[in-house]
Amino acid sequence: MKVIVFGATGLVGKQIVKESLKLGNEVTVYTRQAEFPINGVKIISGELDDEAKISAIVRDFDAIACAIANRDLEDPTQVLTPLVKLVTKHISKEQRLIVVAGSGLTLLNFNTLRRDLPGQPAFLKNPRADHWDAYTYLAALDINYLVVCPTMIVEGDSDGNYLFEEKYFPQSESKEIFAGNVGHYIAKEFNEQNFRQTRIGLVNKGQV
Repeated sequence: MKVIVFGATGLVGKQIVKESLKLGNEVTVYTRQAEFPINGVKIISGELDDEAKISAIVRDFDAIACAIANRDLEDPTQVLTPLVKLVTKHISKEQRLIVVAGSGLTLLNFNTLRRDLPGQPAFLKNPRADHWDAYTYLAALDINYLVVCPTMIVEGDSDGNYLFEEKYFPQSESKEIFAGNVGHYIAKEFNEQNFRQTRIGLVNKGQV
């Protein structure tokens, strides 16, 4: 499978690349940098707002991963939503699009989103808004998308010891997930495509 990863230099993006390579996929990274620390990938250098370049390349891939975020949490400028809108203008229904957002998009129960729970950290206000806008935009499209919604992501390679659940946040005493486990799940979904047009909650396993 031919895969391209946007946000490949980030914590999760690198792991998506590593886990995709393990599955034998042909991986390309789209980055501002001319070099990449993982061997065996093709590099395309460019900016995230370069529609001409992105539109010309995304058609060549079976699967696209968007794992970008505004690293300045105090900056309300959205980065995920604009990229999602740009990419979806130029892909077909046969292509697989996986977007990394936050666990706030998952349900606590049948009528309560985690993002709407009282006491949510104020510093997450801007990324939560970006994730919500990206998700609601995708939800109206008839394409092969999946929004992956991990809880707090921490350093760590995949150990396969994680839980996932469609729409809901999985029940676990853990409040974190290794970046490698996020990458592992996404790489598997590229190939297996168990879920489409929905969202998935992810968390490391803990004693329930």
